[in-house]
Amino acid sequence: MAYVNPPRPRRHARAAMLTLCAGACAAAAMISMTELAHADVSLGVLIPSSGKGAAYGIQQQNAIDMFMEKYSDLGAAGKLKLDIYDTRGENPEAINLTRKLMGGDVVAIVGPQFSGEAEVSFPLAVRGEVPIVTPMAAKPGIANANQPWAFRYALTSENVYGPLLDAWVKHQSKPIKTVVVLMDGKDAVSANDGKNVFPSVLKAHGLQILDTITFQTGDIDYSAQVTRAKALNPDGIVISALYNEAAHVAVELRKQGMTQPIVAGVGINHPKFIELGGDAVEGAMAGFDFFVDDPKPAVASWAADFEKRFKAQPSNAAAEMYDTLYLMRDCIISTGITGKDIAADRVKMRDCWANMKNKSAPLMGTTSIEKGDAVRSPVVLEVKGGRFSVAQ
Repeated sequence: MAYVNPPRPRRHARAAMLTLCAGACAAAAMISMTELAHADVSLGVLIPSSGKGAAYGIQQQNAIDMFMEKYSDLGAAGKLKLDIYDTRGENPEAINLTRKLMGGDVVAIVGPQFSGEAEVSFPLAVRGEVPIVTPMAAKPGIANANQPWAFRYALTSENVYGPLLDAWVKHQSKPIKTVVVLMDGKDAVSANDGKNVFPSVLKAHGLQILDTITFQTGDIDYSAQVTRAKALNPDGIVISALYNEAAHVAVELRKQGMTQPIVAGVGINHPKFIELGGDAVEGAMAGFDFFVDDPKPAVASWAADFEKRFKAQPSNAAAEMYDTLYLMRDCIISTGITGKDIAADRVKMRDCWANMKNKSAPLMGTTSIEKGDAVRSPVVLEVKGGRFSVAQ
């Protein structure tokens, strides 16, 4: 799907003028022809509008609409065009659509959103020398392994879980010494976090993992996994999954009488986690890089506008998409990208992201890029009164 910009009637006026002018109008005609040569600048966008994680994609589309209303004008470079496609959260579709966009006139690709998609799409973009930036994928190493063309705006999970575990352990009235990890073994970032990232951070905090219990994306019955966890009687529960599965696991935990505190991975960064989990997720803690109730004026204004328009709190995914597009636009303007020489424009975009230092975006503050990854501080949140709130 292409994001259609309003027509530009001034182009038709110039064409008529060129037809009529002759002789004394030659100089003016040359100027007009130069202006006509300015092409609009296109970005490809890959989101999961359906299938796995569709709630992320729907919110990202809403954020895109808000962004384009405000920032589609590029000045001398014309208008920003977005060619938007639905990956359905599927790796093969992400591959096909990445190839499709690479063969077109986009100066960069925004997406895909899931770590598994990024793992298979990033190498393609590197071989095709197309800059590709995921707003959301959090699995460590996927951008660094695909330098110099791949980047991410999200924080990696390994940069989030240290501060998260610090806060979670201190937050409890009873000491946490043992945990059970419940993880989605199919989702790329959830599986990696459950098998590698969380264990490393838990060990650093002196916590013992009694067992790691797996389920699969799309499962609807978690009773067997929770029964197994209950038999071990851990002090705490770690859930590494996307919002849908994580919420249903939490519901089953409480249904079976487990009252242990829950800490969760980056995959729950959506209001749907609270909507689906209800009282079962109250008190659950996680680390994000966006806080919907952040009092900073720019964030508060944007979040209020989003909630008013779409009758839902904006998610981390929506905010990451908005900021990523903002930084893309900033790179287009600051480096003189015009859409006329696509190969040269792609190099300019790549270099802009590679050299990004202390760059401000509207919602997540100041960001630098190091080895393809965004660097900034996460915020630790807990579910309180049906909303994500800063953990006190």
